Order: sequence, then C-alpha cells, then structure tokens
Amino acid sequence: MWDTLDYLYQALFSAHVLIAPEYIVATLIIVWLYYRLELRRGRATCGFWAWATPARIWRHASTRLDMQLFVIGRGMVALGIFGRLSLITVIAVAVSRALSPTNSGALIGPVAVAFLMWLASDMTSYWMHRAFHQLRMIWPLHAVHHSAEVMTPITAYRQHPLALVLSAVIQTAALGLVQGLIAAFLAPDTAAATFAGVNLFAMAANFAMANLHHSHIWMRYPAWLERVVISPAQHQIHHSTLPAHYNSNYGQTLALWDWAFGTLIRSAGHEQPPIGLTDPEDAPLMQHDLASTFLYPLKRIVSLGK
Repeated sequence: MWDTLDYLYQALFSAHVLIAPEYIVATLIIVWLYYRLELRRGRATCGFWAWATPARIWRHASTRLDMQLFVIGRGMVALGIFGRLSLITVIAVAVSRALSPTNSGALIGPVAVAFLMWLASDMTSYWMHRAFHQLRMIWPLHAVHHSAEVMTPITAYRQHPLALVLSAVIQTAALGLVQGLIAAFLAPDTAAATFAGVNLFAMAANFAMANLHHSHIWMRYPAWLERVVISPAQHQIHHSTLPAHYNSNYGQTLALWDWAFGTLIRSAGHEQPPIGLTDPEDAPLMQHDLASTFLYPLKRIVSLGK
C-alpha cells in the first residue's frame, strides 16, 4: 500500500513537477517578499493571502479545468506513457556510436554536462513552443493552454494530451542528440549532475520564478535581465490578447532565444494584460469544458487537413 501511495505521490509531486511542495514553499517566500515591496509602493491594498491567492482566480471555471488537466497529465506519467515515448537513450547511443568517440576521458565534468543538457532542453522548448504557435496544424492543441482566462501555477499543466505526447517525442529526441554528441566528444563516461533525477539547472529554475510565470502577479525584471531570463511579466505578455504582444516571449526560462531570433518583448507598466483567446474559432475552448477541450482541437486539425 505504501509503495503504491509513494508511486502516486511521485507521479503527482516529484521534483520534476513545478507545484511540488518544495517549489511551492520557495515560491511563497518570493511572493511574500514581493508583497512587502508592493505594500511600500502602495500597490497592495489587502492582506497577503487575499493578494497572493485571490478567490476570484481559484474559484474560476478556468482554474477547475487546469486542475482536471493536471490530474490527467500526471496520470499519463503514472502509466509510464512518456517513459515509453522517450527517445533519449536510443538516439544518444546511436549518435555516440556513429561518431566513434575520439577521446578516452572526460573533457568536462558532470556540472558542465548538466548545463549543456539544460541549455539544449531550453532551446528545444523555445522552438517547440514557437512551432505550436506558428504551424496551423498543431496550434489547436496548444490553444488549449492559451484558453486560460486566469492563471495559477497549475495553468502550466493546462495541456492537451496530444500536445504532451508531441512535446515529449520532440524534446527527448533533441536531448538524445545532444547527449550523444556530449558522449562522443566531451564526456563519454560522465553523467549529468542531478538531484532526485532532476537536472540541477532545471531545479534551480524551478526554485526561482517558474511558478510565477503562470500567475496574476505582475513581476518584472530590470530591462537588461529580461534579455537573458524570461520574467513572470514577460510570460504573461506571451498569453496576452493584445495584437502588439502576439508571437513573442516563447522562451521557457531563458530570454536569450527570443532576443536572438527576434521574438523578445520586455515588460512595461504595472498591470497584467488581458489573457485568453479572442478568435471566434477558439470560442468552444473558452467554455472551460473538459469534453470540448479534448475534442474540439482534434476536429479543427481534421478540418485543416481536408
């Protein structure tokens, strides 16, 4: 029984999951410090919990759908679906063998390997995210995520199951390629530095601001830093319905990719822009109904393929 409970807990709240308890505690500390700053600025006019977790957001139909999709997505993890889809090992071994490693010892250590793997993952996320927006055939899947009318950390898991499958295949294929190149030329016998199976750099990003990307808290960074790291405000701009904000800020953690490839918008002002979907074709998704969320994107993809 305890083994089953532990397995379920790991599927729901392992260190890979943004809303794992340790990340939530870190987020609350950051939010409390920011709340104190907003009090001094006169932009917080209520108690901490009312400011940080307003009832209008947590009782919203959009948030209920976020929770349902979170459970479904984590259920897919518990069933081992993503493990069976992972291409990391297959591609890494194939690439390493094909290139015939030229060095006999590690040229870089595990921390450097972890950094390169994280960097590759973040860049892959940028291009995958951009593709979801710019390729008409797969946009309906990602539209599910953008149909959120309010945002909480759980909104990160507001994903169509097929979008999760597609992302897993692409992401693991890219990481397998990078891992194979590292094994061939830099570190044939050196594993990446991890904690509880999580890349140390990914874990650091999770402990920092990741949970505030999907939130109502408009937290900006200095202008220079928003060229390097995506701030919560910048990701909320990405969700904006304002035309001036379209096709921007695709980065997951780093803003460097947006800066390099011309999709960066830095934040300004003090208020979150309106979010959601305004195209009449996306209207069924704005009902926040689970059946429509599953079926409507598939119908649109079929119609686009005709």
